[in-house]
Amino acid sequence: MQETSILNDIRSMLPVFSETERKFAEYVLRENELIYKSITMATEESGVGYGTIIRFCQKLKCKGFQDFKIKLALEPSQKESDTPPDEDSFLSSVCKDIRTVNEAIDPSVFERAVKILVPAKKILVIGSGGSYAQAWDLCYRLMRIGFDVAVEGDSHLQAIRASTLNAGDVLIAVSFSGSTKGILNAVRQGKKTKAVVIAVTNYERSPLGAAADLTFCLKLRSQVLDAEIGSKIPVSFLIEVLCNRLFKSAPNAAHALNLTAHSVSSELF
Repeated sequence: MQETSILNDIRSMLPVFSETERKFAEYVLRENELIYKSITMATEESGVGYGTIIRFCQKLKCKGFQDFKIKLALEPSQKESDTPPDEDSFLSSVCKDIRTVNEAIDPSVFERAVKILVPAKKILVIGSGGSYAQAWDLCYRLMRIGFDVAVEGDSHLQAIRASTLNAGDVLIAVSFSGSTKGILNAVRQGKKTKAVVIAVTNYERSPLGAAADLTFCLKLRSQVLDAEIGSKIPVSFLIEVLCNRLFKSAPNAAHALNLTAHSVSSELF
């Protein structure tokens, strides 16, 4: 049985698309790096609105833009190789991603983050899906050095917790795509309370990047599927750098680290 090609489906449906849908279809057919981009970037580059893109995806029997990108990523033309990378190439790729993150983020962004976080009364870290692991890791590290911090992965509880923040509090949202609905809803709730929003995302022009007061933009070139199941080391590197700077800047960080270490010392052999 011949595999269905979503690109062939697009070509065959050109006559039945609306004018704006056809404009987006032509953009998709000529844009080789769409799978790396957020819906915000796609709207800006194609010149069509969000609604057009959603209708276009639905006509192709996709649940939304993310689902469309996943199907597009499975196209033979989008796959670099069907052979799993060997250990050396994997390590090389991870090192390259770490360098990308290191070069992409201006040191002044870390400095601004430290100035926001050190005096913060309360910090809420949120993340969903594959990003929740990084959110949890960041929360744990901040807790160990004395910050009043909590983490939440459920979209309803994210919104509820964010709505109870106040001026002087900080909401840190971790989302690779920057387009996750639950995360964006929680950010809207946090903004209403005058809490400062810090984003960790791959796309600066994503809805999350646009809404945040400060954005750590990774600028990795991971494909949609790789972002979910691939290496999390580059994001962990960013978290490591941020927490190291906070440890050096927060006046009680060393004392808090010592206290938290002793609090669990009885659990050690």
